[in-house]
Amino acid sequence: LKRQVPYELNEGGTHSLKYLADFVYLDADTGEEIVEDCKGFRTVVYKKKRRLMKKIHGIIILET
Repeated sequence: LKRQVPYELNEGGTHSLKYLADFVYLDADTGEEIVEDCKGFRTVVYKKKRRLMKKIHGIIILET
């Protein structure tokens, strides 16, 4: 289990844009990396970063 893992969303851009994952771990059955975020409220900025995570890294964030 890793906590507070940063992901770069604007690599090579003039401004840095990062997503900070609450938790990252491997699924014991599949070996797949799971990125999990504990959300009480989905802000506009979070929604944008969630879309970029899928587009750039191919990662769908698990929301709990």
